[in-house]
Amino acid sequence: MDQTGHDIAQTAHATAQAVGEAHELPNFLTVLAKLFPENPVFDFLHRWENVVFSLLVIGFIGWRAIAAARTGRFIPKGAQNAWEAVTEGLTSFVTGILGPRGVVHVPFLGTLFIYILFDNWLGLVPFLKSPTSGWSTTIALAIVTIVYVHATGIREQGPLNYAKHMMGSPQGIVGIALAPLMLVINITVDYLAVPLSLSLRLFANISSEDRLLYKFAELNVMYKMLPFFFQLFANVLVIIFSLVQAFVFLLLSTVYISLIMPREDHDQDGKAHEKKAIAIHH
Repeated sequence: MDQTGHDIAQTAHATAQAVGEAHELPNFLTVLAKLFPENPVFDFLHRWENVVFSLLVIGFIGWRAIAAARTGRFIPKGAQNAWEAVTEGLTSFVTGILGPRGVVHVPFLGTLFIYILFDNWLGLVPFLKSPTSGWSTTIALAIVTIVYVHATGIREQGPLNYAKHMMGSPQGIVGIALAPLMLVINITVDYLAVPLSLSLRLFANISSEDRLLYKFAELNVMYKMLPFFFQLFANVLVIIFSLVQAFVFLLLSTVYISLIMPREDHDQDGKAHEKKAIAIHH
């Protein structure tokens, strides 16, 4: 394992010298593009490497999920048991924020969490890459999330009430007069600031993790006596941070759905949520 880490670090150093300052470990598409610069296929795959690795993650998740579902044991074991535990945990978390009706959003939010988590972890595999280290991936995830959130708002509230919500639910002459301004502000925040915030937060953290792995790989080359320590320390940090970032994306997405839900849903579960919030605060 030490030799593998050392070899990867040497490859990263060679790639850095070839293309300038590097900030992540090389993946196999980058290596192939550098070895065969005239090959249009490798050049195309290298340019679209985030999409390639995203499809790899989607294929892996689908393969393992289908394999676990086909087991169909009454008493789950192995992969089926793991998937059911994850599903129950995500369901409990989402319904804890959105209430019982939030179960309909578990498929979307749960898939989002699992996909982002595996995307984040993919960079730990030698010669692979975390697609979420590229802003093109994270902004796509943020746009899909915001579209889902506001589609939910239109479906749950109806077009007229949704428009009223976006205008700040105006009341009285002052509220009506300020409605156009509130509409512009809410559209700017919900359709521009929120997806930018979601995407940049995830992108910045995962790209920083890739830089961390690269720098520790350099340390493996510089200090050959402690390569395993550096590699292990960096990998543990990335595993933890990647899980946290996937959870933060899930949490914020769930909160956005909660904010767009009809007011009566909040009123029904408001006291329960308030007690939970007070308990957590204390």
